[in-house]
Amino acid sequence: MNLPRFARYAWGVLAYNIVVILWGAFVRATGSGAGCGSHWPLCNGQVVPRAPQVETLIEFSHRLTSGLAFLLVIALLVWAFRAYPKKHRVRWAASFSVLFIITEALVGAGLVIFGLVADNASMARAFSMAVHLLNTFLLLACLTLTAWWSSGGESVRLRGQGMRAVLLIIGLLGVLVLGVSGAVTALGDTLFPSASLAEGLSQDFSPTAHLLIRLRVFHPAIAISVALYLILVVIWLYSLRQNSITKRFSLLLVILLVIQLVAGVINVALLAPVWMQLVHLLLADLVWIALVLLTASALAANAPDTQPLQFAQQGLEP
Repeated sequence: MNLPRFARYAWGVLAYNIVVILWGAFVRATGSGAGCGSHWPLCNGQVVPRAPQVETLIEFSHRLTSGLAFLLVIALLVWAFRAYPKKHRVRWAASFSVLFIITEALVGAGLVIFGLVADNASMARAFSMAVHLLNTFLLLACLTLTAWWSSGGESVRLRGQGMRAVLLIIGLLGVLVLGVSGAVTALGDTLFPSASLAEGLSQDFSPTAHLLIRLRVFHPAIAISVALYLILVVIWLYSLRQNSITKRFSLLLVILLVIQLVAGVINVALLAPVWMQLVHLLLADLVWIALVLLTASALAANAPDTQPLQFAQQGLEP
């Protein structure tokens, strides 16, 4: 498929932002969030830190990569306004991408300035992590739509879509809830590591354990519930006369969900090592992107009306 230059750039910006998100998770998982002290945007009061420690290098490099991501998204917006007419869907998606990367920077700055990093185990930090995750997913959704629509994807139409729209929107909300629970669980794993699986399970159900530890038990239940729901929605979508692109995104989503569930089990069994946390987050990002693409494709303005597959197989019109 020969994509326009803007579309190739948009997909590249999306991929780069995923890398930045993973590096941010590495900062959290290694406890390097306080590497630049409580200073922002300066690092320990300096533009370029002198004689930096490892934690400082990790945090400072994350700020540099985040700054580049910000510039790339700004360039995406400028290019979108030059390449597409007024009120075009690509313009809207690029505009919201800028909005959410600004709020992404502000949330990150707030974490540093208010000391919600490193060993901070307050509920304020847990809440901030949840907000950070929601903003990150919204940013990825807008970047995904920018890339998809500039690649020829049709605009989304909610009117007249019936249960198809309702089920997919519920799925999107479910993944957001799952992502929030995953962010809080990852924070608990980082702050309160377990020496063994048995110790971790006993801590999860201990009434005297820290709340972040006791919240970890909810994430697997939410993950299984959301995954099963999305798989059932995909099966239902397959019973409709969907286009081939929607079916491909449906299949991709199911594959990613299964891999993610397996990765979750491995993550728990290995006591959440840093590298496995990054793999788990990468898969979560890919699941979210696949679901956004599936929703955009299934709810496209030119999507066929809901019709049972049996009519197509029998060559009959309902």
